[in-house]
Amino acid sequence: MNFSLSDTWITNLPADIYQQLAHCLSLHGMVCAELFSRPESALVQQLMLLTPITAATVASLNTVQSQEELIEALRQEPGQVYDLLLLGRLGLDTSLAEPVLRFVRQQMYVSEEQLVAIKLYCVELSEAFLATVEQHLSETDRAVAGRLVEHRLQIEEAFYIHSESVGTEAEPLPSVANVRFNEPQLQMVRLAVLLVHSLPTDSEVEFVRAVTQIPALQAHNLEPMSERLGTLQAGEDFTLTMPELVQLYQAMQVCGLVFVSDVLVALGLEDFMSGPAEDNEPVAAEAPARGPMSSRQAVGEMVSGFTEWVQANFAEEPEVAQARQEIAALTDLI
Repeated sequence: MNFSLSDTWITNLPADIYQQLAHCLSLHGMVCAELFSRPESALVQQLMLLTPITAATVASLNTVQSQEELIEALRQEPGQVYDLLLLGRLGLDTSLAEPVLRFVRQQMYVSEEQLVAIKLYCVELSEAFLATVEQHLSETDRAVAGRLVEHRLQIEEAFYIHSESVGTEAEPLPSVANVRFNEPQLQMVRLAVLLVHSLPTDSEVEFVRAVTQIPALQAHNLEPMSERLGTLQAGEDFTLTMPELVQLYQAMQVCGLVFVSDVLVALGLEDFMSGPAEDNEPVAAEAPARGPMSSRQAVGEMVSGFTEWVQANFAEEPEVAQARQEIAALTDLI
């Protein structure tokens, strides 16, 4: 629902409003990303009729990292911020939140009790902010405030109606591929997932920010794959569903782009890939340049091998075609 907030109200927001809402925005944003990663679900289909929020909208709002950016979002698209917090808050009470909360617990090294407290804190904070917005509108435009209340009730009803289907464990997706990685390949795939998982969402590098907006490559969505690869042994069968295949395909492509571009330097990986010189070995002037190039070539060969195999065997799959388009858009930012 579209509405506007008065300049006076926005100006009078606390000077640290972003700091107050940062964890809340992050948690709710991750839940929304998980929600819209299932566009075929009955809940998302219903929500698409009620709100303009989409996966792209969520990805964009999840890049808000400062007071200034939050204020700008509240000026330009207050309805989207409102819906993000509302959907995220409601989603936290469904099974959609499970992978997100698991990721948060692992990243913050907190106990189950502490995680429950964090969740409760964020839910209470978002509810307070939503109530503040609703109160402001009731004082400035009762008609809009009434429509917003109706809008909220419709969304809450959608979650209530579909909560059973959301809470029910989905049928496992069929596997579409079975691969066996040798040791170098396994290390390469692990590196690709780890690299993408570690990319900062607040980077000044446009390419990096764009990568973190791709749903399959967002940190909490990469966590299950990282866990699977961590226990996999070289030569073992590794079955992949289509979403998992696409995820590895995109992670490998991003890794390849990083290692053959200036992004390697921007992320501070150039010296790491050069490797330390031997203690008693003289270092030629051109040695630092040869080290990274050799590593880049090795990365390029393994990335090409995997991605070409995917494209040769799954080129007609719409998910792979979409993944290729998203990667192609990234190359324009290199």
